[in-house]
Order: sequence, then C-alpha cells, then structure tokens
Amino acid sequence: MQPGDFISVIICTHQPDIGRLQRVLQALDMQTLPKGQWECLLVDNASAPPLVEQAPHWPPHFRVIPEPELGLTPARLRGIREAKGDVLVFIDDDCLPEPSYLSTVRQIFAEHPFLGVVGGYGKAEYETPPPDWMPTSIRHYHLDMQHPPPGHALIYARIQGQFGHWFPVGAGLAIRKQAAASYADQIQNDLVARHSTRAGKSLIGSGDHDMSICTINQGYAVGKHRDLQFIHIVPSFRLQLPYMLRLLYMSNYSTTRLLIHRGWMQPAPAALAGPLQKMKRWVVNRWPRPPLAQCRHALRRGQIDALINAPPMPPA
Repeated sequence: MQPGDFISVIICTHQPDIGRLQRVLQALDMQTLPKGQWECLLVDNASAPPLVEQAPHWPPHFRVIPEPELGLTPARLRGIREAKGDVLVFIDDDCLPEPSYLSTVRQIFAEHPFLGVVGGYGKAEYETPPPDWMPTSIRHYHLDMQHPPPGHALIYARIQGQFGHWFPVGAGLAIRKQAAASYADQIQNDLVARHSTRAGKSLIGSGDHDMSICTINQGYAVGKHRDLQFIHIVPSFRLQLPYMLRLLYMSNYSTTRLLIHRGWMQPAPAALAGPLQKMKRWVVNRWPRPPLAQCRHALRRGQIDALINAPPMPPA
C-alpha cells in the first residue's frame, strides 16, 4: 500500500438498535476494498449496557472503543485520536454504504489531492411509507436525496465564508486524517463547536458542517461525489410530525448558529429581537397550518431564532 491508502471507518453510536447496526456491519463486510486495507472503529458513546456486552464478538478488523462523554462530537474526537488510517470515513449506525464505497473514497482522494472532505448521496429505506404530503425537499432531512445532476461526478468548492450545496452530510463523510486532526485541535476548547452536534436525544446537527468549514479554512476543498452512495434506514417514529418539526427547526437553528460563530454569517439586527417582534412571532408560530406548511415554518423559525440569538424553542 502507498501512503494514504489505509482507511479507518468510524461508527459513533449511542444506544443503537442492534439489528440495524448489524446490517451496517454486514454492509461494511461486503466492501470491495480488501479487509487488510481498512479498519472499523465502533465508538460506543455511553451506551447502557455497553456495546461489548450486547454483541461481544466482532470481526478482527473491528474495534469497540468506549467514549463516556455523551455527544457525537466527543465520540468523533475519540475516533479521530484512535484511528490508524490516513483517511477517515464516518458511517452512521443506520447507514448502509454501497460495496464500492471505501474503494471509491480512496480513488477520489488519490485523484484530487486538493480535496480534504468528500461525501455522497443517500437514499432512504423507510420502515413505513412517508406520507403523501411530504415532498423531496423535506425527505432530504431523512437523507433521501435527489439524484445528483448530470455533468461532472464531483462537485466541490473551497470558498471561505460561503455555505452551499457542495457541503456533504455527515453520513459517509470522508476526511483526510491531517484535516481531521486539525479540526480536532481547533474545537478542543471551543464549547460552541463542541455542542453543535447531537447528544443523546438532542436533534442539534451542525457538527458535520463544522468539519467541512475547518477543512476549507485549512486550504482544502470539500465536495460530494455521485459514485458515493448509501442507504439510510428510517424508522417509523422519524416520520411523525412532532419529531419532524423538531428535526427541521433544530437543523436550521444549529447550522445558522454555527455559521455565525465561524464568522460565515452575520446575526440579525437587535431590533428584530424587540418585544413587538417577539409577540408577532408568538402569534405566527401558533397559527394553524397543514403539515407541509408547519414543516416549512419550522425551518424558517429555526433560522430566525438563531439569527436573533434567541434560545432554541423547537415546536412542541
């Protein structure tokens, strides 16, 4: 193997559904990249009982690593520290990468040395069908993504201060170890950044983007490649409207707060946070709407609350 060939797959998990996790491990076991050229780290993020007690027998190239501090960011940082690979691939505990995923990641980084982060495209596997009113734009938050547009297989950019569609999601995100180590050093004592990802049942979710932002600030590009594809298993409870409203609100809220924290977005004028504006928002937020309109309103409300630095108040 040449330098940069060895890959570390990192799965951060808290209280996983063992059946779904076993499907993820089976998908990894079917990778076309020879097993001697990659490892898998299962970072057990404060599960009770511990993951090693739930399924104690793992294949030789799988390692279970405990991380007692609850939260996706501490789990990722532990995985970065423990990884032996020159390239790290973060796989969610409910995502099934295509068999060629790891070999394609390695090829992409070999062919594009300017690229620091690359991700792919997901397709949802719903345990129950989504409701008829739910369009593709909302299913995107289940990682049920539109097929990439025709043209070049790789879309990328390294524009500081500009957040766009070339930012990959965290599921399947691959990053060079050097860039990941710099990201880890940068956020080690940054409380805002460390709390920008999920912890337990929290639906905060912007740490994926922070990894890309830090990589761009190092001079690398970030992007998505259409040959990197995975399936995202979506359990039935994630289709329930109250869950969807919280997810949409917190996704936009946490991303906007992160962009402001990184200097990539300006906060709203203080006047928008006055008592009359607060009363208006209170009335508008309680106006009866059909489900799709509620979802779109949750997205707008999450961004507005973040812009005015209001405490997060996702829909009940």
